Amino acid sequence: MVGVRQFDEQEVIALALDVFWRKGLHDATMQDLAAATGVQRGSLYNAYGDKEAIFLRAFDQYAGQFLETAGHSLAEGDAAARLRSFFDVIIVNMTSGSPSRGCLTTRTALDAAISSEDVRERVQGLLSRLEQLVSKAIGSAPNTSHAVDANRLARVVVTFTRGLAVMERAGYSRKQLKESAATFVDALVGPAIPVSG
Repeated sequence: MVGVRQFDEQEVIALALDVFWRKGLHDATMQDLAAATGVQRGSLYNAYGDKEAIFLRAFDQYAGQFLETAGHSLAEGDAAARLRSFFDVIIVNMTSGSPSRGCLTTRTALDAAISSEDVRERVQGLLSRLEQLVSKAIGSAPNTSHAVDANRLARVVVTFTRGLAVMERAGYSRKQLKESAATFVDALVGPAIPVSG
């Protein structure tokens, strides 16, 4: 039937996301996307318009899943425990795969310098929502000092995650990244308070 898509859109977007994650928006080609998804370039153009439109769909899907996972990691414990759990999620996310795939958001932020306003807005939107999640988690954690400005601290935390992404690309191991994150959390809010039994 003319006009009916002959492919599973969720699967195509997930496969396209993997291509963009490995190669970046700038270096990924429509041929790369066609090869990875098994959908001809012409069909991809007809369905989505262009490479950037496919990227935006894939990035939106990634952002929703990532923010949900990050939100769950920030839900329990005092501020130190919440941040440790959050950094564990961040570090596993960027060090997964073989070779490790890095951080999609940071890679895209660097690509965004040569991309459209839509791409830059997506990256900024994800980082802003991440800041909001961290701020809410810090502000609502038990035993949080009233002197802590959760919004400003959240921006510092998210900025530190970008530094971790760069260090991962420079060859730092998952263990080294976790050690850096633990030291950072201790410096920010102090060590986690042991639960008395």
